[in-house]
Amino acid sequence: MKRLALLSALLISTATMHAYAEPVAGLAIPDRPANNVIMIYNTNPAEQCFRAAQEGLNLKFGLEHCNTAMRNPLTIYRAQTVVNRGIIRYDMGDLDGALNDFNNALDYNPSLGDAYLNQALVLVAQKRGPEALAAINQGIALGAANLQIAYYARGVIEDDAGRYAQAYRDYRQALRIKPGYRPAAQEIARFKVVPRASQTQ
Repeated sequence: MKRLALLSALLISTATMHAYAEPVAGLAIPDRPANNVIMIYNTNPAEQCFRAAQEGLNLKFGLEHCNTAMRNPLTIYRAQTVVNRGIIRYDMGDLDGALNDFNNALDYNPSLGDAYLNQALVLVAQKRGPEALAAINQGIALGAANLQIAYYARGVIEDDAGRYAQAYRDYRQALRIKPGYRPAAQEIARFKVVPRASQTQ
């Protein structure tokens, strides 16, 4: 079974995704004149968590920020932050930790389609195809933000099970949702479609 490292990172909120910069004059810094103006930045840990999940870079740094965000009782988008932490754990090879995070995200918000989708991708990696299929179908029903990933992942499960017609339809649907989506395009290129009439000749 193919490993699907295409999880769906969730943007927290455009209102909270800013790094705040404040000019400070005369702050004493070694080896700098006291009259210099410097910038002090305050970054949002939930933002850093999202960026690490989205980019797949600086994973340990991102995980620390996810944990910081989740320890803060004022963090509003807890389900989304836990999803992003699960993606980072998945990319770090911690499948059990990732699955636990996606399950926890659904405890926070049972209607979060992308949490089901990401849960399914971990289940695929654990060779738990039927459970993964059920989770993908739930994610699709709830309108996951990245439906091309859902249909691609479902196509992979069907493909591995030898249900090639269903797999082909799902890969095509992924490409309808996101034209040029490379993973689905690569898989669909392996198929040869033969008209029914020619099969009997």
